[in-house]
Amino acid sequence: MSRQKILLSWSGLGREPFTFRGGKSEPGAHLQLLRDSEYAGFFDRHFLLAVPETLPDSERLSRELMTVPKPAQTEIRVLRLANPTDHLEIAYALARFFEEADREARLLDHELYVLLNSGTPQMQSVWITLVTQDLLDLKIIQTTPASLAQRTGTPAARLVELDMPGWATLFRRSHERQSEG
Repeated sequence: MSRQKILLSWSGLGREPFTFRGGKSEPGAHLQLLRDSEYAGFFDRHFLLAVPETLPDSERLSRELMTVPKPAQTEIRVLRLANPTDHLEIAYALARFFEEADREARLLDHELYVLLNSGTPQMQSVWITLVTQDLLDLKIIQTTPASLAQRTGTPAARLVELDMPGWATLFRRSHERQSEG
């Protein structure tokens, strides 16, 4: 079995496939990644994670994603969350998702990527925690809104490097100062 490149992302409520910035419509994070970046045509499969409240948005986004050149096969998975801002509840739901998807499709045997921009801030921080704690082998991708990317010369999408030893160096003085107290 060849390793597929699989994207995981959360759907958002009313922010996809397009969003409004500065009074103008521009592509949301998913279109920015899958249509307007170097990752266009890169993924074989896409699991779009939704909560019941975002299912209509997920379906609309999925239809739009089918119009991009070389679309990834998008599959919507609804995860039941009473509170999409509860870190622990999100972690439990993701653990169940990974167990189920791995049983069905050997998900963990593939290259897994995560779109960081989508979902609640708590959903985003759970992805980062999973990576920094070495709980899952995920590559995290962050997009930059089109208008900001043009203005700053930032790529439309980039891998996020979570270099914790490097971060420790950045904050060494602050950490040492707090330890003195």
